[in-house]
Amino acid sequence: MSLRGRHDRGSMAVEFVVAVPGFLILLLLVAAGGDWVSSSGQVGAAASDAARAASLARDASDANSAASSAASYDLRGVCTGGEPPPLVTPLPAGSPFATANAVQVTVYCTVKLQAFKVIGFPVTTTFTRTAVAPLDVFVQRS
Repeated sequence: MSLRGRHDRGSMAVEFVVAVPGFLILLLLVAAGGDWVSSSGQVGAAASDAARAASLARDASDANSAASSAASYDLRGVCTGGEPPPLVTPLPAGSPFATANAVQVTVYCTVKLQAFKVIGFPVTTTFTRTAVAPLDVFVQRS
């Protein structure tokens, strides 16, 4: 056997021990990023649905309750709880709901990102998304 062959013995095991943990950490980070994107998308969709529900309301009170119902339905099981209700704002800003052209809804949701928990870091983050919908012109408002 040559000298070269003797010095390479065990190098594959060392490479395996070094490479596998790095590869696993990379896979967990990709999963954590997917969890982040998914949660962000769910909150954005809830904001859009809440804005559309508020745009069909007859008055500001109905708009607030419709937006809250739509957002809570979309985010059931996603948020950790204790979230403020969606913020409904008639547009242009400062105009009364009856004469507004559109409605803007902001939704807040604190989410526990499960993939980070696997890595050993329990991570919670608050996503805030805003959506705007034109008020339905065929609904009479007071």
